[in-house]
Amino acid sequence: MANLGKTAQKSLKYLVRTGPRETARRAALHFGRKRAERHFVARMTPAPEELALQRKTEFKKEILFSVAVPLYNTPEDLLREMIDSVIAQSFENWELCLADGSDAEHAAVGEICRELAAREPRIRYLKLTENRGISENTNAALEMARGDYIALLDHDDLLMPNALYEVRAAVDKTGADFLYSDELIFQSPRIDRVIGIRFKPSFSPDSLLTNNYICHLAVFSRELLEKAGRFDRRFDGSQDHDLVLRLTHRARGIAHIAKVLYLWRSIPSSVASDIYSKSYAIEAGRSAVERFLREEKKTEASVESTDVFPTMYRVRYLFEEEPTVRVILDARKEKPDWRNRLDALRCSAGLKECAWTVIGAENGDGFTGLLPRAGERRSEIWARAAAESAEEYLLFADGVPGAASDGWLREMLGHARQDHVGMVGPKICFQNGFVRHAGVLIGTGPEALAGRAYFMEDEDNVGYFGQLAVVENVSAVTDCLLISRRKYEEAGGFSPAYGDSLFDVDLCLRLLEKGYYNVFTPHAAMKMGRTGDAPVDVGRETGDYARDAETFRKRNAKILRGVDPCFNANLDPGHMDWRIRDVSDGDGKANR
Repeated sequence: MANLGKTAQKSLKYLVRTGPRETARRAALHFGRKRAERHFVARMTPAPEELALQRKTEFKKEILFSVAVPLYNTPEDLLREMIDSVIAQSFENWELCLADGSDAEHAAVGEICRELAAREPRIRYLKLTENRGISENTNAALEMARGDYIALLDHDDLLMPNALYEVRAAVDKTGADFLYSDELIFQSPRIDRVIGIRFKPSFSPDSLLTNNYICHLAVFSRELLEKAGRFDRRFDGSQDHDLVLRLTHRARGIAHIAKVLYLWRSIPSSVASDIYSKSYAIEAGRSAVERFLREEKKTEASVESTDVFPTMYRVRYLFEEEPTVRVILDARKEKPDWRNRLDALRCSAGLKECAWTVIGAENGDGFTGLLPRAGERRSEIWARAAAESAEEYLLFADGVPGAASDGWLREMLGHARQDHVGMVGPKICFQNGFVRHAGVLIGTGPEALAGRAYFMEDEDNVGYFGQLAVVENVSAVTDCLLISRRKYEEAGGFSPAYGDSLFDVDLCLRLLEKGYYNVFTPHAAMKMGRTGDAPVDVGRETGDYARDAETFRKRNAKILRGVDPCFNANLDPGHMDWRIRDVSDGDGKANR
């Protein structure tokens, strides 16, 4: 096996563990994804008549966009393509600010820019006296900018022809001063040679700490830039991650445009192709996140690269004085061996001490037992367990987890202690190594209510753009969840309107309404249950699911009518694995 490539080794391992039928199904899924990707790319560019209508659109207020581009030894063909993509914009009130740090051997860069600027007055060109590095070169382009809003564009990338129009429309609709879009990464020179399409969620601050998922296209107001400051050369290589953290921290409104408006070219020397081509970017990104937490958020934390992706980071929140925690485990469906798992769970929690309540048991060694009353439903007994305790933090689990990672509770607690965080959930896998829980997606699954993200994916799968390997914001969590008592009570606790299902997801959505962000962390991992013990739909295994589902539909009608903010309109809501919605049936909705 040592002579096999990594992909072949992984495939063989999967075949041995799951059998030929499951391996064939996964292969069909892979090819289906590629087919949907091709169909999306073929349809993502607006038709000429649609672009013509966009050009005629009159907005109430005039806004000038400055497209800021730092140039450095840019290949001539790529330079012309980049500039042409700006000239082709259907929204025409723009200026292109080119700051050129190219050396003498690449004088053609300046010649091309001056030639095009002579024909197009909206192009502004500045030859720098020296190459100052990516941050300072971009700052020079920003100094040239006169626009109300500024869009960042790399010197060898492309804008979709409707990019600035869509941003302009979103400004009117949302009033946001920071906006970003989805993006496509392609293998140069052909756009249809897709490396990946990144369909992004609504603003997710904890996801942004782990990696710069916003990336391209990023647009922000001049006023916001003045508040946040410009690029910092100390973080060259990840200078955009540093700036985006500062901009979003100060923004009055952040809007995500769920359309591919930016084409990121992958060439051998680019980060899109291989991060090790610019390995200094790894340390720059880590330092940027650490500085942001320390200086902007006033939070003590250490930041390190993850094992899976060096430019995706793990934030460890530091605290010496431990808050009090009540762990409430519902053991009513457990076999007698749950006591052994409880002992192991205590040892691996990573805290000096915490209080334990076991539902369905008499008082025992080191835990408080809590027996259900006649007719008491799960939502009620979980709420009673919380009310009969006094600790600062509450953890609820549907069962007694086993084989938990070292420090699992400390990891969850670090996130739950952050002011902006509501509920926190760990990564839970079945005993055979398939994912049971990695967050909940609203409006998905067979019932189109609440589906478990990545349900039954292999535990070694890193997920869509690494989601299963890093901390992510999710709309809800289930099965095991941690929250501060203050936020639990602020959101009203578990609602007695529910019986045995969906009350935990409902509470998560009420936390969203109050402005909190819920968190999934794979760095707290545990095993729970056997395959088949939980369905993809949250709570569907319970007897009163139909009634609870109807309650959930009525109480959460608004979010169910739209798209889960942690998902994307271009993805298939019938599945929880971030596959592209295949528009080959001709519905014409791709990227619309």
